[in-house]
Formats: sequence, C-alpha cells, structure tokens
Amino acid sequence: MAIEGPRLAPLSGAKPNALVILLHGYGSNGEDLIGLARMIQPALPDAAFVAPNAPSQIPRMAAAYQWWPIETFSMAERAAGAAAAAAALDRLVSSIVSVMTASS
Repeated sequence: MAIEGPRLAPLSGAKPNALVILLHGYGSNGEDLIGLARMIQPALPDAAFVAPNAPSQIPRMAAAYQWWPIETFSMAERAAGAAAAAAALDRLVSSIVSVMTASS
C-alpha cells in the first residue's frame, strides 16, 4: 500500500529543514488540505509540506479516500486499519526524509 499526494517545497527555496504532514479525514483527499499549507508557509518558510491521499479510494466516490475501509465499526477492524495506514505513512515519511537529508 503506497500513498502519495500533493506537496509543496519550502517557500524560501532552500533545502527543507522541517516537514509538515497534513492528514485528511474520511472522504476527503490531500488536495483539500494543501491550500492550508499555503497559508502556513509564511510562518514556516523552510518547511516542506505534504498532504497525502489515504491509501484506499472510497468506492463510487470520485476523489474520496479513506485510511481504511469502514465496514463494521468494530475495534478490531479499526485497529487493523490504523496499523496498515500507519505502516504506509511511515514508508512515505521515511522516503521524504531520506530525500531531505540526502547530500546535495
């Protein structure tokens, strides 16, 4: 399970020294939040921003994502879904940080 979404480079044009990750809720997507990043950028001009789409598109809903399918609302379902989403987020963050910290 790979996740991607809109990103913004630092407003300063410099190499990023911080990463801000904006996570949307059920039925939304990263595009809904990246505009918020543009409002925050002046306060964090050296930060990179990412607003990933959740890994699972909601069936029959264009551009609507969920971090895990909600079928029964059971605690076991939520725990398994959260664990899978956390692993995908960890991979995304690791890949971004490795690029940020790579020698230029």
